[in-house]
Amino acid sequence: MSVLRDPLYRTLSYYRSEIAMQDLHSRRLREEFKRMLKIFPPKSSHIKWKIIDNDLHHYRATIFGKTGTPFEGGKWDITVDLPPEYPFKPPIVNFITPIWHPNIAVGKTKWTWGSNVCLSLVNWNNLGKPGGWKETITLPSVFEHIEMMLDIYESVDNADFPEYLVDPEDPFNPEAGKEMKENFRAYWEKASDWTKKHS
Repeated sequence: MSVLRDPLYRTLSYYRSEIAMQDLHSRRLREEFKRMLKIFPPKSSHIKWKIIDNDLHHYRATIFGKTGTPFEGGKWDITVDLPPEYPFKPPIVNFITPIWHPNIAVGKTKWTWGSNVCLSLVNWNNLGKPGGWKETITLPSVFEHIEMMLDIYESVDNADFPEYLVDPEDPFNPEAGKEMKENFRAYWEKASDWTKKHS
């Protein structure tokens, strides 16, 4: 019998590859933690974060609304969970604090993997696609993209024309997406009200 057909050999090969993947996964988790410490130092960073229960799979963070946005003065708690398949699958991101935003769900999410954030970077259906998740993307980049989702500004030249880095055409909160497209002023006021009420 060829050694390649030997069931014991195949079993050992399978477990060796599994162990190698687990080692890669563990090493990547440690590298991501070091990157977070370097890019978002806990004592001085504008993003406040910590790991949950000393488990490098689970992060909790607070992001803050920027001046000149409807989220000014607010703060939002989020969770970022790294699945067992990480870095081959993206983090699972959830806003804990309610926010009125076209691309952040209110209530339950429709995605089977559990994120309540509609962001190409963490969409499991966009693996390897342009703008989608690639295993070379780092955890600090995910936090930066989440923060950029709150960059919604009014144009200086034309107050009725919105400048934003979100996609109301592909909403996770359809009502907020419709409002942003059809009546930006109304959207702004409601987002601001939610900021005062919930954050």
